[in-house]
Amino acid sequence: MPPSAHLAKLRALIVTAYNYWVTRSLAVGAVATAIDVMILLACVKLLELPTPIGAMTGVAVGSTFTFFANRYFAFRDHVPELAPQALRFAVTTGCAMLVHASIVWWLRDRVGIDVVYAKLIADVLVFSVGQLLVLRYIVFRAPRRAGVRGS
Repeated sequence: MPPSAHLAKLRALIVTAYNYWVTRSLAVGAVATAIDVMILLACVKLLELPTPIGAMTGVAVGSTFTFFANRYFAFRDHVPELAPQALRFAVTTGCAMLVHASIVWWLRDRVGIDVVYAKLIADVLVFSVGQLLVLRYIVFRAPRRAGVRGS
């Protein structure tokens, strides 16, 4: 197979992946994680704030980015009613943030794992598959079509 055929297949695969909300949302999550880690490190290492405060601050900043990037990029949602989505996002992320901060605190302050590794472990436990499902089916749920049952 010529190299151009391999490139064409790769391009088709990338385009197909880009068309799925899961792929776009995972990309948003990766950028949000980088933002989150930078904020966490600034809080814990530079400002010497307690680990849970640093973890929650990082998640708050990262999740603000996540909300808008998921709304407009991942889910391509341009419905003008921002407040109901923002409220659902704030409530679900607030609950997840408390669990996340507790895990980071326990891993760093009790177990002795480096704060970055503790944060990344907590991210996988709290903000992976479950968060994707919460975003799709609670926060950015698709509007029901008139006359269609069970959608």
